[in-house]
Parts: sequence; C-alpha cells; structure tokens
Amino acid sequence: MLILIWSLAALGIALCALLAWALYALLRMDPAWLGDLPGLAQRLPWQEGLDHFFPGWEELLRWAVEAAQWLLGWAGSAAPVVAWVFFALCASFVLAGAGLLTLSVKLLRKASARRASA
Repeated sequence: MLILIWSLAALGIALCALLAWALYALLRMDPAWLGDLPGLAQRLPWQEGLDHFFPGWEELLRWAVEAAQWLLGWAGSAAPVVAWVFFALCASFVLAGAGLLTLSVKLLRKASARRASA
C-alpha cells in the first residue's frame, strides 16, 4: 500500500513539474497575441443576442484584453519565480497528502494488529 501511495506521489510531483513548465511557457509568450480577440469577437455568430443581453460587452472585452496584456507582460518578467513558487506549492500539497496517507496506513495497521492480538 505504501508503494502505491508514494508511486502516486511521484506521479503527482511529475505532473506538478509539467504544469509549472506549462505555466512558465504561457507567461513567457508575447502578450500581443491577445490583441486579436476583439477582432475575432466581431465575427461571433450570436453577436446580436450578446448585444441585447449584455450591452457594452465589446468595450469590456477591449478593456479586459488590455489588462491581460499588461498582466502577462508584467508576469512574463517574473515567470521563473512564479513557476517555481507554483511548483513548490503543488509539490508540497502532494507530499503532505502522501505523508498523511502513509501515517493513516501505519496507524490503521497498528490498530488492526492490536485487535488481532487481543
């Protein structure tokens, strides 16, 4: 049982590393690609319905794109730190979970051994 727990923990840490790498790659991208979104939104097939239920959505989309470009530009310079912090948090949760599961297995084995000897 312990081998299964720690094998899954190793797999979880590998997944954390993969996600941290993907986050790093996303943050290092040029934020200019977001500038295409307002133009693409003009070609939505259900744009009239969106205008009816949410007037001003185009201006909000432009504002959100500008904010996202600024945020990605800022975060791109801090991408290595952000990726390492993400990996550290993710790996610590995985290791804490594996540690708690190991402790519970040990305690349950001890309790069942006591019941069997009594």
